[in-house]
Amino acid sequence: MAERIGVFGASGLVGSRFVELYPNKEELLTPDLTEFDITSIKNVASFFDKNEVSTVVNFAAFTNVDGAEKERGDENGVVWRLNVDGVKNLIEICKEKDIFLVQISTDFVFRGDESDPGPYSEDKKLPDDNFGISWYGWTKNRVEKLLNESGVRHAVVRIAYPFYAASFDGKLDFAKGFLKLFDEGKLYPVFADQIHSVLNVDDLIEPLTKIMTDKISGTFHVVASDTTTPFEFVSYLLEKTKGAKDVLQKGSMKEFLKVEGRTPRPRLGGLKTEITEKKLGVTLKTWREMVDELVTSS
Repeated sequence: MAERIGVFGASGLVGSRFVELYPNKEELLTPDLTEFDITSIKNVASFFDKNEVSTVVNFAAFTNVDGAEKERGDENGVVWRLNVDGVKNLIEICKEKDIFLVQISTDFVFRGDESDPGPYSEDKKLPDDNFGISWYGWTKNRVEKLLNESGVRHAVVRIAYPFYAASFDGKLDFAKGFLKLFDEGKLYPVFADQIHSVLNVDDLIEPLTKIMTDKISGTFHVVASDTTTPFEFVSYLLEKTKGAKDVLQKGSMKEFLKVEGRTPRPRLGGLKTEITEKKLGVTLKTWREMVDELVTSS
């Protein structure tokens, strides 16, 4: 019997690109929101009763970080129900039916501040409280904890600041957002004191396919092999795509986050990839190589 893979959140920024580039599309089941409500255990159970799958990849999540912060502390809100309760439903059914579950996660599960700076290894212990963590990051943090305690066969794949050459109608990715601001003459000072990882989503396909195909359990970081700053990233991006040099002003995330009401985000973050590369037998590109790839693919 051919492998069948359930892909949830396949219409989103990252999920749609994964489906587009996945080599064996006939294996994929990609229900839309009208067919599959992850927050309804009855709906989830019904889907799996009607469709025999051996692997699930869950991209579905509420990812608007500032929007999520408006529901901070509300475990009855949309963000918690989608990001936590929805995955609980998947865990319950996948455990019952012995389905391998791949959960897409984020570097936002960590604080990324002076008290606990990154870049973080794949086996770094998760924070046990949400001080300095956004509500979005906390929901993803709690889901990772649930998965690790559930007994379900699973992998957690953390990604960060995704971008790619192809167009996506839903929203602008990390690179295109800055390019649009540049084209409109609206580019603001860019943080030079934030450390983070980035990902050209096209480079997610091989590692994720290997995890799914071989059903490799664990926590993986699929991002560039080195970290950068927004200032460094955007400067290189503009030089490569627009031929523009020395056009950026430096901004400070530390000062930005001091303003009351700002959503907390990792400032001293980033993800290490050594364990992932060794365990999967892959070599992840540097962030500059990922930008070069973006340019040549555009």
